[in-house]
Amino acid sequence: MTLKYAKYQALGNSFIVLDDIRPVGRGREFEGMARNVCSQATGVGADGLLIVSRKQEIFAVDVYNADGSWAEKSGNGIRIAAMHLLNKELIVGKTSEVETGAGTCTIGFHRGNEKRRIISATLGAPIFEADKIPVTTAGKYFINQPVTCENKSYVASAVSIGNPHLVLFCEHFDFDWQTIGRVLESDPIFPNRINVGFVVAHDEANIEVRDWERGVGPTQSSGTGAAAAVALAVMRGFTDRVVTVQTQAGQLDVSWDDKTDQLAIKGPVEFIVAGEIDL
Repeated sequence: MTLKYAKYQALGNSFIVLDDIRPVGRGREFEGMARNVCSQATGVGADGLLIVSRKQEIFAVDVYNADGSWAEKSGNGIRIAAMHLLNKELIVGKTSEVETGAGTCTIGFHRGNEKRRIISATLGAPIFEADKIPVTTAGKYFINQPVTCENKSYVASAVSIGNPHLVLFCEHFDFDWQTIGRVLESDPIFPNRINVGFVVAHDEANIEVRDWERGVGPTQSSGTGAAAAVALAVMRGFTDRVVTVQTQAGQLDVSWDDKTDQLAIKGPVEFIVAGEIDL
């Protein structure tokens, strides 16, 4: 089976988009497909695979991590899928809507061209209730709670941006955050596993992040991870609601509107290559 694809990256977070628009975007067959095409050794190599389908009058995007697991939402992934659809002239105009596994996102197309464009996306309201993230805990929320990695205790907070995130605030990144992320991702208190972010709050308008993504490992950026970091930074009183998030591959602008409760991200998306892969 030969598949046509395009590969994009958003601040170092890379995804493969299949050219074909599918009638249904979620199925077990895509799990093995994702493992194959995302493999650095035997495939194209990427953090995830995006399957685009039609849902009534709008497009829907299903996200598969490099390990084949399905993800409810990806902030960078939906921006990449939207740019691919724009490049193929399947959507037109300066805004569009894209359905995800966790609700509808509004996409905004800003300056740029088919190679590189600034694209924004709304991600919905953050969810802090523990049972909706989900986190197995006695309290209603999981804020400033102890978590354990290799017999050491850390303070962490959890939030859902349509997908689950655990955030640890720290003073620097001069420690083995990757091991902590790997261990905490699969901690039994997170029944669906969890994305893990490490955050340094520099001032009221600037934070820096390191991301361990569920089903992928360390990534240079995460759109929903940046939004989760800002939501919890605001809750902790570290930042205002409009924040520049410094990732390992560049800057992402994040805002949390106090009237609509909507989180939004804005940053670059770049086309890398298009081709065919024989599975």
